[in-house]
Amino acid sequence: MAPDGCRSYIAAAMGHNNKLNNALYQVLRPLARLCLHFGFGYREFCEMSKAAFVAVAAEDYGVHGRPTNASRIAAMTGLTRKEISRLRKCIDRGEVAQAGRGTPVHEILLAWRTEDEFLDASGRARVLPLEGKRGSFHSLVKQFAGDIPEGAMRTELERKGEAELDKDAMRLVPRDEATAALATDAACAVLEKAESQLNAIASGVNS
Repeated sequence: MAPDGCRSYIAAAMGHNNKLNNALYQVLRPLARLCLHFGFGYREFCEMSKAAFVAVAAEDYGVHGRPTNASRIAAMTGLTRKEISRLRKCIDRGEVAQAGRGTPVHEILLAWRTEDEFLDASGRARVLPLEGKRGSFHSLVKQFAGDIPEGAMRTELERKGEAELDKDAMRLVPRDEATAALATDAACAVLEKAESQLNAIASGVNS
């Protein structure tokens, strides 16, 4: 059994960690809200998060001005050295914000706009009947949405304004690219300001 002094130290450390965890969780909630609004899911966020941990560990904790080696980064972040090597290559290529796959909604929209089965003779996305073995919304969801039910996918596409139900068929809704660009620019401006403030906080903690 741990001595009383050790138990007190462990309890205090856990209390500090829980307090910080709760604060970080509150910061992550609006970030998650922003990501979902713009169609980013956990997979993309996780990839960017891992790359950020690797970049900061390499840049801020090196010895004699050299980048931190993979073993120390692994010890600090919990990532494997193989994963760290992969992420460093992505960082060097400027691809840290790219995930191999997007959300199921993204995969559905991509397939709808690019797969021959769902295109008309002019190469445009067809209006898809709800039922049918091929060229239908049922076929689209079955092939590209994983285990997401058709009803849930239809509801999410309608909520996002990406598609609409037309009798017994689903049709894509044309995107307003100008409005989407303005919203993206506004979000980026807010995030850049938040980045500056968080960097100032982190610098104060480390000093």
